[in-house]
Amino acid sequence: MKTAAIIGAGSMLGSQLTAELRARGVETLSVGRSAKDDIVFDLERGCAGTFTASADVVFHCASSFGDDSDAGIGQNYATNTASALGVAELVRRLEAKALIYAGSIWSDAALNPERFNSYGLTKALAEQMLSWLLQKQGARFCSLRLSQLYDTDGRCCTHQPWFGRVVAYASRGADIRMPASLGHQNFLHVRDAAGLMIGAAGGALSGINAAVHPERLSYSAIAEIAYEVFDRGGAIKIATEKAPFRAANFPDGAETLSRLDMDPLIAMRDGIAMIKSAGTAEAFGPMDVK
Repeated sequence: MKTAAIIGAGSMLGSQLTAELRARGVETLSVGRSAKDDIVFDLERGCAGTFTASADVVFHCASSFGDDSDAGIGQNYATNTASALGVAELVRRLEAKALIYAGSIWSDAALNPERFNSYGLTKALAEQMLSWLLQKQGARFCSLRLSQLYDTDGRCCTHQPWFGRVVAYASRGADIRMPASLGHQNFLHVRDAAGLMIGAAGGALSGINAAVHPERLSYSAIAEIAYEVFDRGGAIKIATEKAPFRAANFPDGAETLSRLDMDPLIAMRDGIAMIKSAGTAEAFGPMDVK
């Protein structure tokens, strides 16, 4: 792989992917809505003009995270699903041999029926469309269904507010009141997510693949680790009046990790230690989550 195009290069995952690829000597092309992107491309409208660039691989890291209101469903369908036509056309015009897609574990309706929403549905529909379209074009399609992502810089807090809150309170040595946990969470550091996608691009992996961490931890356990790592004092107090964190089922990603030679991944203790070492804890929050 000499050149890679990244849809959503400015996202948390896209930014990390860009850095990891450049560190490996791979030239990157940013693909997005900004005039500053190398290729101007809107998921709902396709390419804004002509271009002469080519790429060996296209990475797709952009998504809509709308809710299940009528407006949210429409936005998710337009951005996540209907955009498959434009994405496949982009792959063809770039003469790329593969499309690596950042999928979601929440696209498995059978695994977590109570959590299956328009986001998961439209991402799953996109996988089907992209797989079919890319097969017709003679290109490889690979979706990595990623679990919950976190990072060192606090960008994850938009979609993972409770993780952000845990880091914020532990780093300040303040008592945190949090709901009880009915089950485990599955967090994957964004650096590992980027590494998995690069590994998928370089190998023969295709189809839909679970990309989850073997370490499954409740929010309470994550909080305990955070308080130990920061060692600033403070305590965890379970708020019995708050609705507990819901239980969730996570697929076994051992086969994917083995095929991509990505075992072991960054453990939660090491990931939180990275936040402490980088001095970025102030970027985490919010201090209150309803």
